[in-house]
Amino acid sequence: DNWRQRSNGALDASAEAVVRVWKAAAAQQRLPTPEETAGAVAAVRQAHWRLDTAAGTAERLDTTPIALNSFAKSYIASRAGTAAMQQDGVTGVVVNLGGDLVVRGPVAERVSIADPLSDAENGRPIAQLLVKDRAVATSGNYRRGVSIGGRWYSHIVDPRTGLPVDHIVSATVVAPDASDAGALATAFNVLRPEEAERVG
Repeated sequence: DNWRQRSNGALDASAEAVVRVWKAAAAQQRLPTPEETAGAVAAVRQAHWRLDTAAGTAERLDTTPIALNSFAKSYIASRAGTAAMQQDGVTGVVVNLGGDLVVRGPVAERVSIADPLSDAENGRPIAQLLVKDRAVATSGNYRRGVSIGGRWYSHIVDPRTGLPVDHIVSATVVAPDASDAGALATAFNVLRPEEAERVG
């Protein structure tokens, strides 16, 4: 909910409703109809849960699919890093969970940023970062998605419009908090650069 509000709706766990519409249409090699897209966007805009912070509970209010993949992997990497740092004799740790990294302690890690336009998974990086006591997350529209009529459509969708995004190829975020890095990396693929500057 925090990131939904901060990103003006660009990052939303219920964007999965839009993703499913596009996958179903792609399986039939057609674009989603305007009605299908509008229905998915309407589902996204609903309230999906009621949080009770005092009780520490969440109540689902609808059946819209939820996917936390924008920041769940980063959160898991962060928890793993914290657990490792609590072990006797451990002074520094680097956790790499499918490209989401967490660096804790006095160690510094050189992180290569993949070239999103390279055909090879192990192609020459476009940049390298020296990271210390931070998290790094990258999100992009270049590896996953659907092909319809010979055109590629990203798996990253704008939950506000119901359309795949293609104006940003890749975004990498370095932040103290891993969940923030993961959330921002996805949001920055949806937002225009001038909008992203206001969110960070």
